[in-house]
Amino acid sequence: RWIKFEEKVEEGGERWSKPHVSTLSLHSLFELRTCLQTGTVLLDLDSGSLPQIIDDVIEKQIEDGLLRPELRERVSYVLLRKHRHQTKKPIHRSLVDIGKSVSSTTSRSPARSPAAAPSLHRSTEDLRIRQSASYGRLCHTQSRSMNDISHTPNTDQLKNKFMKKIPKDSEASNVLVGEVDFLDQPFIAFVRLIQSAMLGGVTEVPVPTRFLFILLGPSGRAKSYNEIGRAIATLMVDDLFSDVAYKARNRDDLIAGIDEFLDEVIVLPPGEWDPNIRIEPPKKVPSADKRKSVFSLME
Repeated sequence: RWIKFEEKVEEGGERWSKPHVSTLSLHSLFELRTCLQTGTVLLDLDSGSLPQIIDDVIEKQIEDGLLRPELRERVSYVLLRKHRHQTKKPIHRSLVDIGKSVSSTTSRSPARSPAAAPSLHRSTEDLRIRQSASYGRLCHTQSRSMNDISHTPNTDQLKNKFMKKIPKDSEASNVLVGEVDFLDQPFIAFVRLIQSAMLGGVTEVPVPTRFLFILLGPSGRAKSYNEIGRAIATLMVDDLFSDVAYKARNRDDLIAGIDEFLDEVIVLPPGEWDPNIRIEPPKKVPSADKRKSVFSLME
């Protein structure tokens, strides 16, 4: 999950790590760029529930020839499985273990459940100040229908102490990534709702969702999909890209936003730095206005 900075579930699943600066591979950012170039982009979608959103995305994919019609129910089933967060028991298993469990216990869809990574934003009039994020996982549960999805906060959400950290009027960006064994090409979508909506248990806390990023891909690349998910989640808590996401008129605007982010990215040589080291958040970060002025000088 992200509240400006990334937090991970510590080994054993008992607690969250301290906030730290997200470190991404350059390759994951380029892969994310490709995802937005080739996937479905729906801006200002007028949908108020997760089943409706998923149905609209699938319909668009079929219409554009990106998904075979006979896979509609399988994709929908995977994306609408019940979400379980770190605040719930049992504690999370790895993505691969979750997938094996789903494959072995359900006959409706031999699919691996995707991970869910929501990130939160503070909605302001000038669309510049953003806060972020929560991070969870979509775990295996018993088979269930779309009607089981609630749009109202559940008890665990309301009791979650994490809610105290989130600024008033926040909005969520949910990132759903995972691998399945019935797709031969990735199912990718970036969605911005015309109005934020409560999507029930998708988020760790009862915060309305404004953005969704979905990536389901063929088996064997779970780590890659997860890194792409981390990349978009990190971008969505970045002040400048978040501003782009809210104002984007089309796919090209989003890609231009990624390119601006890439122009500022600093690459650390792999042989001279341990990626397992967590970088503590700086006491003071550059303002969005200062970054914009620096970027304009580089043009």
